[in-house]
Amino acid sequence: MWFYRAMNGMNWPTRPDNGWVRIWELDSWRRVRDEPSLNEQPMYGELQDAIVLADHCDSSWFYAGEFSGTPRGLRVYLVDGLRPAKLVAESFTMFVNGVIADAAEIYLDEAG
Repeated sequence: MWFYRAMNGMNWPTRPDNGWVRIWELDSWRRVRDEPSLNEQPMYGELQDAIVLADHCDSSWFYAGEFSGTPRGLRVYLVDGLRPAKLVAESFTMFVNGVIADAAEIYLDEAG
């Protein structure tokens, strides 16, 4: 992934008024099944091997990447332990672009 060739995640999250999202350093990545607030959630059964790679607002919720056999590499889901996973990006590049743009689709739905 080009992002990690250029930098190893983000030391600090984006500013609160720009989403408060932090993309983690590689050594902080862990599987959903290894994140205590997510691992016992039956609604994430299909994502247990997905990689938690970012968070919002000091781990209020997480972003998990599911690696696939597609050319795009991985799909990114928002997971919070309270609701079903929400697909927020079809690729890591789309996710990073969403973070930079503070795009509404990378956040919880207004009703949720």
